[in-house]
Amino acid sequence: MTHRLLNLALGIGLVLASCGKAAPDVDGERPGAFRISTGVLVKDTIDAGNDPVDWKDFSHFQGGRATVTISIGDPYKPHGVQGDITLFDFAGNTLQSRQIVPGQRDYVFTFDVTAEQHYFFRIASRKGKAGYLVEARVDPQDPCAACGPGSTCCPPAGCCAPGQVCRGGTCVALECRPRCDRGQVCEDGRCVEACPGGCRSGMTCDEDSRQCVRASRPPREVSPPPARARCPARCPSGQQCNESTGRCEASEAPAQGIRARVLSVIDRDGGAVILLNVGSEDGVRVGATGRVGGVTFRVRKVSPTRSEAQVQGSAAAIPKDGTAVIEP
Repeated sequence: MTHRLLNLALGIGLVLASCGKAAPDVDGERPGAFRISTGVLVKDTIDAGNDPVDWKDFSHFQGGRATVTISIGDPYKPHGVQGDITLFDFAGNTLQSRQIVPGQRDYVFTFDVTAEQHYFFRIASRKGKAGYLVEARVDPQDPCAACGPGSTCCPPAGCCAPGQVCRGGTCVALECRPRCDRGQVCEDGRCVEACPGGCRSGMTCDEDSRQCVRASRPPREVSPPPARARCPARCPSGQQCNESTGRCEASEAPAQGIRARVLSVIDRDGGAVILLNVGSEDGVRVGATGRVGGVTFRVRKVSPTRSEAQVQGSAAAIPKDGTAVIEP
């Protein structure tokens, strides 16, 4: 009887021991790579003895500039891990690699990502054991980054060359309307004197060369044409240029706000951040509020041609390529 009780107790002990086993590690090979996403802090452990290799899979719904930070060990206690971290593209090509050095905590990978394209991190330990954290973020691509001196940013067309202006997302040549008066030429969309200051007696202005040449007719003094009032390069919001008076006047229909197109939407800072194709040149100011897709936002950054706004809510609630209205 005592022998049977001992066998029963031993069997129960084995069952309990088997139930207490740790879950098997499944990200030791690329097909089982653990998914990492922006805004989600991933925690894991690397161990040269029992778990020497971990794989992580990263992708994003839109293109941009990705920053992935892998922090090894405790921030208050140096680790002793030796190994390497390697970044691969989907085809298996090596993009970047870092050696894991004892005592060094942060390893930062910055790279351009294509929408919905998968990238893989292999974290390997040759010696030592430590926990680690993985954090990722993606910043939207700046459509104005490639514009050189004298050019104008014009999403989605790109950059307008000198002598062009952005209208409705398209680069068009600058023209003077109405046509310039006699003695004037069109320059960057504005009428200017062909020969500034006029020409002396016996000379006349050649508008093509913009030089004073000898007159073929009996000499007469050429005076510069009288100045005509002209509108500034850009009228304030809610006004338009009256070519006949040269003044900015109220539009026939009062403006309801500054209309803008949404260039990108990302999750950040507990909400969503949107990039708009209007800036200070269009009358946008920091702190202005607006709406897009029924959601309210507040502008927090402004450049001459674009602005960034914070939305209290998920990026999924913002329509891609939607139209936003900013209160003037």
